[in-house]
Amino acid sequence: MSYHRCRLAFISHIRYFFKMNWTIHSTVHYPMLALDETIRTLRENSVGPEIYFSGAVLDELKLEEAERAATALRDAGISSLTFHAPFHDLWPGARDEEIRRLAVRRLKQAISLAPLFRPAGIVVHGGYFGWLFDFRSDEWFESAKRSFSELAEAAEKADTRLFAENVFDDEPSHLLRLRDAVGSPRLGFCFDPGHAALFSKISLHRWAYAFGENTMQMHVHDNRGQRDDHLPVGEGTLNYRGALLAVLDAGAHPILTMEPHRKEHFSRSLSGLRSILSTIP
Repeated sequence: MSYHRCRLAFISHIRYFFKMNWTIHSTVHYPMLALDETIRTLRENSVGPEIYFSGAVLDELKLEEAERAATALRDAGISSLTFHAPFHDLWPGARDEEIRRLAVRRLKQAISLAPLFRPAGIVVHGGYFGWLFDFRSDEWFESAKRSFSELAEAAEKADTRLFAENVFDDEPSHLLRLRDAVGSPRLGFCFDPGHAALFSKISLHRWAYAFGENTMQMHVHDNRGQRDDHLPVGEGTLNYRGALLAVLDAGAHPILTMEPHRKEHFSRSLSGLRSILSTIP
């Protein structure tokens, strides 16, 4: 038996003797950190934030303000957090070189805040969409490789990591090829089963095994197979218990990040997720 298969077998065996401890985060738009209620809710539920920085926020953000927000989180005892970089209208694999440069500049703005907040990593959309690139992945790949090489270098300097997220990807091979080409230990994956279920015909298990131990984070939201609804876990059609077991069997133990798009979905998302986790040894 190969070393890799022995390691996975060992991990599966150990799980049955020791209950897994999971780190849970939830999406928080940066301006919400100014609300006492936000930090109180996170602290009381032992949930860390995945701080989303929009482009508009990054353009207006003052360093002193960011320092206060980072200090407030630490003072509340919230030490585990991640970032979600901006993604609207950003294409790090753009064929237009000027657009590609603009995307890199915007993403580096988020990376530059890492020394203040000390995130475990920063989620970045890979940016491949077959219909947009006429299913010619090479046209995306060459530009994406340049962009992510530059971003990985920035992450190295900021002492953080990048988690490339699957969004419109119809298979994992594009992101796997990108990581191999960049060749940086700073680049891992954020596995989003909700997106995989919508935009790919490949099973969630195959996605989990493809990303393997490089799955550093997993987005957790549900849908009914028609739209990216971002429903609380258990209120859609995804088999999240199966996906989580597959991720574990693939050798990963990622941060689990809920992505509720409504305030009232936070508690339902957390309840649904913890209910599933309680069934996993």
